Amino acid sequence: MKRLLFIVVLLLQFFFIFANRPIKRSPVIDSLITELQTLPHDTTRLKLLEKLVLTEQNSPHYIEYAEEMFNEAQLQKNAKYICSSTYFKILYYYNKEKIDSVSKLVDYVKPIAERMKYYRLYFNAQKLLIYTYIYSEKYEYAINEALEMLKIAEELDNIDGCIAAYSCLASAYHETNRKKEEGEVLRKAHEYASEQKTSSTQVNVLGQLIMFSNDQNDYKSLKVYLDENKQLMEEMLAWDPDMYESYFNLYLFSTVFQSYYYTGIGKTDSAQYYIKKAQDFITPQSYLPYITMYHDAYAKYYHHTKNYQNALVHMDSALIYMQQSKSALTEYAKQLSRKADILLEIGQYAEALPLYEKSNHIQDSLTAAISAKQLEEIKEIYHLNQLVWERGKLRNRVQTSILLSLGIILVLCITYMLRINRIRKALKISKKETQKATRQTERANEMKNRFLSNMSHAIRVPLNGVLGFSQIIANEVEIDEPTRKEYADIIQQNTEQLMRLVNNVLDLSRLEAGMMRFQLSDYDIVQLCKDAVGMAQMQNPTLHIHFYSDIDEYIVYTDTNRMMQLIVSILTCPSPSFKEERDLQFTLDKNGEILCFKVTNSPLADLNYANQDSALRNDVNLLLLKHFGGTYQVIHDGKEGPTILFTYPATSTE
Repeated sequence: MKRLLFIVVLLLQFFFIFANRPIKRSPVIDSLITELQTLPHDTTRLKLLEKLVLTEQNSPHYIEYAEEMFNEAQLQKNAKYICSSTYFKILYYYNKEKIDSVSKLVDYVKPIAERMKYYRLYFNAQKLLIYTYIYSEKYEYAINEALEMLKIAEELDNIDGCIAAYSCLASAYHETNRKKEEGEVLRKAHEYASEQKTSSTQVNVLGQLIMFSNDQNDYKSLKVYLDENKQLMEEMLAWDPDMYESYFNLYLFSTVFQSYYYTGIGKTDSAQYYIKKAQDFITPQSYLPYITMYHDAYAKYYHHTKNYQNALVHMDSALIYMQQSKSALTEYAKQLSRKADILLEIGQYAEALPLYEKSNHIQDSLTAAISAKQLEEIKEIYHLNQLVWERGKLRNRVQTSILLSLGIILVLCITYMLRINRIRKALKISKKETQKATRQTERANEMKNRFLSNMSHAIRVPLNGVLGFSQIIANEVEIDEPTRKEYADIIQQNTEQLMRLVNNVLDLSRLEAGMMRFQLSDYDIVQLCKDAVGMAQMQNPTLHIHFYSDIDEYIVYTDTNRMMQLIVSILTCPSPSFKEERDLQFTLDKNGEILCFKVTNSPLADLNYANQDSALRNDVNLLLLKHFGGTYQVIHDGKEGPTILFTYPATSTE
């Protein structure tokens, strides 16, 4: 859903609000135009043109004055007004969704603004360009550009740039369903915006936080941000009362979310008050997403008060508005599911089932399309960088690693899509299982998106390390041998981390699919534990492992290699930065027909070293022991330190 971006269009810098209908010129405009004809070609003329642009922001004549201002600034060779007029044009073409024009104008204005150190305009222009990537569903490009912008802003210690970068990241994370990351960057943007004290910037960030809190049903935070937004709007209106009607979209947005809040906490009288109040701010120029949210808020209110017929009427209105916008397709699918929930509550099962099926089909299609586009973006980014890597000595290894990673991601995508299809077919078996099966599908979608997002990040980090230091070794001829060895060690560490991650993903996939092959044999479990302790101490010399067992010898029928790998992983830390001196207590007890293992102070259970690698390893260990009939439990905050408990059947398994 891309409705977050509409707020950015509304209040990026100058509170631009574009309308489609012509607006009659006021006497003030006529007097400005008359005065313009008498002015010489100097700064006074440019200032008057800028005033005309800002005054005519609701008029179709806006772009004409912006073009005239741009031409006049070029004639006078005035860099400041060249930047300002170009930015006005960027905003216009952005609202018209003319992406090519936005891209060309941003490329034109950025070098000029950078030379002038006009950084606020520089970062806002870059922000609009990144949003065009998000509109085009080029999420990997958007994230890379936003991270690069954040890096530049932090180097310049520029608050405007940091806020713009965090806002872009929040929108990209929202579209790729990375809720945790979205919340983190929005809170950082809010901290910067509170220091900045610029009304437009604060309104933008608060708008994103309001919608995020509402989506997460975090009503406590939602109330805080709504109150802060209300106070800010009152200050803005007190500063310029003539802008009241121009702020109608902002008031509509605020009152709708007030209704969401009071409906969410069960205060229906207050919710109804704000819904009715929102009608005062609806005009022919109201943004379509806000009208949609208005009907959705009404539907939720009626649903909460058990007025199902009115709820369905407003829900149908919201669906009609959503169909008019391609960017609201995901929200349209969710709205269909919510309508089906109401139908299910009133016992209309036959009407609910097709809506569930249509909603799932749309969400599956969107998820598959986004995943495919992200893979294409990764490939394109890879091919762009390949021109630099071709001179490196490790080119073949890098290419193989990237292609292998892409293949694994593609296989995982297909696996999860097949699982979703099976769940969707199960909906037709029984009406009683309709709601349950639908929720399972939604959870599977969320898990898949989160897994793909985390895997993309986890794979990209070691790859960046390999590629970056490979380039340095390949291109820096005069690098000294100790430094070259240090870089080679870093490349080796990152390569090992990547291979370990890939192996864990493959093991996890095989275990989930029941395709893991085992080589079973009889072996003394006590001796196996001692061997594992020796191997773990060789890998991490800083570990001091104390092994205790209440049995001297016990033969089990198992895959010794897999069991050795499991125990070693519990005793060691997957992070290459682990240098800590640590004492571990490793015990083995036999309790009836169960072998009980306990590792106290395990690095694998320590949250300080938690990452994607350790999470995957814990999942693999859990599934491996489950296959043999055992159990696996991780206790992060145990009294004796991070602890892992696992069991294995004491009887032979054939």
